[in-house]
Amino acid sequence: MQDPRVSAMFGRDKAAAILAVCVVWMVYAFTFWTMREAIAAAGLTGLMAGVGLCVVLLNTAAIAAMIRHYGEDRAAIYGMDLYYLDQLRALRRKGEV
Repeated sequence: MQDPRVSAMFGRDKAAAILAVCVVWMVYAFTFWTMREAIAAAGLTGLMAGVGLCVVLLNTAAIAAMIRHYGEDRAAIYGMDLYYLDQLRALRRKGEV
């Protein structure tokens, strides 16, 4: 039986990763939008759009792979964290920390 805290931790990490990817997309879109005139004046619109798109697509793929890996091995990944959090909580209850 899996600890429900594992699912909760995975859910929070997954949501944070998705939010981070969305923020990266928005930052790149905003930067491109605000710099579009300077980029066009330098004749680099296609290059900058292509490079920016590659960066956000690779970042998105990396985060998707991380989420997939964490989902497959979540018991081992989060189980260790929970073990040490439980140990620390027990020590604090005893007044040793």
